Amino acid sequence: MSRTLVASPEGVQLARKALKARNLTQTDFAMEVKLGYTTVSNFFNAKPIYRTNFQEMCVFLGLDWQDIAVFGEAEPQELTPLDNLWQQLQLLSSPTEQMGVVLVKEETLRWGHKIPSRYEKSVQVGSYIRFEVNLETPGYLILLQKDTSGQLWCFCPSCFARQPQLNTGKTTLPQEGSSITSFPIEGEPGKEEIIAVFTKEVPALDWLPPGDNEPLELEASHLVALLEYVTESGEYQLWYTDYMVTAQ
Repeated sequence: MSRTLVASPEGVQLARKALKARNLTQTDFAMEVKLGYTTVSNFFNAKPIYRTNFQEMCVFLGLDWQDIAVFGEAEPQELTPLDNLWQQLQLLSSPTEQMGVVLVKEETLRWGHKIPSRYEKSVQVGSYIRFEVNLETPGYLILLQKDTSGQLWCFCPSCFARQPQLNTGKTTLPQEGSSITSFPIEGEPGKEEIIAVFTKEVPALDWLPPGDNEPLELEASHLVALLEYVTESGEYQLWYTDYMVTAQ
């Protein structure tokens, strides 16, 4: 028996109707079922998720999971080891509105000249962004990104976030004093995901890069060490958000 299930096209439609009938967004739904937003998004976009999560969401929506799932030849492929580790980290995370992407005016790219708006859920290739995190308590920040190609990066600490030890309130990446004042949106369209890890003290992780290094491309060993640390330490918070990169 496969550990994962995927919804059929017809099943996705039934699930979306059930969600709409309850007047819930996918973010609301993730909070209700206490699952990460990526898991919920994958469910509604016919991507594989863990069988137990799939069944739990169907029960919440009042659906028979066997009417929603694909069986037989269409059974989903297993996740890669790196994707599996990322999903484990994401499952520990809580979806949040306390961090997100802010668009920056391309013609200025100076500090303080940004387009006032809520956090964006869709940005075009060629635009410029900053990333904001609103901290409830002081702590140490590790900020991880999964880009549209599936590569994983550590952006804090890095040369764009030399000060990972932060006070309460808003922090912006790139931090002031970085070589750039915003991030260009490049690459292929798709979904980018962000996980923020907050700890009270500097975590005992040998792989954390110095503040003057380029963002570290993450490998399975990095995520294994991080998962072990957060599950053993107990004193941490994990937040999750995502946004779509669209073509110009």
